[in-house]
Amino acid sequence: MNLRSVDIPLLTARKLLFWAGLLLLATVVCVGVYSFIGGAPIGDGRFWASKVWQLRVFRLLAGAVVGSALAVAGMALQGLMRNPLAEPYVLGLSSGAGVGVLLGPLLAQWTIVPDWLSAPLLALAGALLTAIVVYAVAQRHGFLNPYVLLLSGVIVNVFNGALILVILQFVKQTDMIQFIGWGMGKLPEWLWFESRLLWLCGAVTAGGWAVIFLRGASLNALGLGDEVAASSGVAVSWLRVELFIVIALMTSAAVSLAGPVGFVGLIIPHACRLMVGPDHRLLTIISGFVGAIFLMTADTACRLLGEAIKVGELPVGVITALVGGPVFILMLRRREGKGQL
Repeated sequence: MNLRSVDIPLLTARKLLFWAGLLLLATVVCVGVYSFIGGAPIGDGRFWASKVWQLRVFRLLAGAVVGSALAVAGMALQGLMRNPLAEPYVLGLSSGAGVGVLLGPLLAQWTIVPDWLSAPLLALAGALLTAIVVYAVAQRHGFLNPYVLLLSGVIVNVFNGALILVILQFVKQTDMIQFIGWGMGKLPEWLWFESRLLWLCGAVTAGGWAVIFLRGASLNALGLGDEVAASSGVAVSWLRVELFIVIALMTSAAVSLAGPVGFVGLIIPHACRLMVGPDHRLLTIISGFVGAIFLMTADTACRLLGEAIKVGELPVGVITALVGGPVFILMLRRREGKGQL
């Protein structure tokens, strides 16, 4: 889809509130229903006092935060670069944040920063550094080349992957399995007794979601070109800097919770754009809720599938990669066929 050539329909407050209320209700229903699905019995009596139920609820909340963060960040990145193939995983932001997460324990050892806060801080630094590198490589005289953008993202992903492997060489063998599961994108199971990280990442995601919604009209103008956006009063350079920071924050929050979960920021915004059109104000609301529902559903499916085939719990990143990989190739071929690369 060419983001520059689609007319944006009128968005009313009633339509916006309708979609927000409907999808918020659907998200709450999903949390409630999925919390009772699984092989482990919850027990009789007060289910809300059951440790099994609490574990599932906090895991679902983490999935909702990660799904929302990646979907909204991907939507904003696509609008910012006028390229529906852009997303945090493909452009290396997730792997950059992943390098920071693995370095988090070192920061906690060398400074007074607590363990639960060190990983998000370094994840933010890694995501921001990656965003700067990819943007600098892809920009030529103020113009972002989509082909160079994707290529630079692939190269940075490979480089960050190599850094992650080097860091893992210094990890204790007892912690290796945990880090490998995290590297494949796995929602944590311990948040019900150590929830500060969840609330921090949730607050970062909510704040970034709000900022991107407020910049929705500017993203609409930017879709018509930098010159048109500037003539409409949009500070294009500042908008890019601001949103790159917000996108890096949201990506680092997602990676801190679940590792580098791929392609959510590609699949969800694209599907939502096909359903409701290109208005970034509405897309911001819908992408966030649909991303949350999608990742909670995918994680529940991984949990049930792992129990069925008796291999433990499958990382949710496996499902998103199996779905997102073919979707990315299909979109890439379609744009190549239209001469847009």
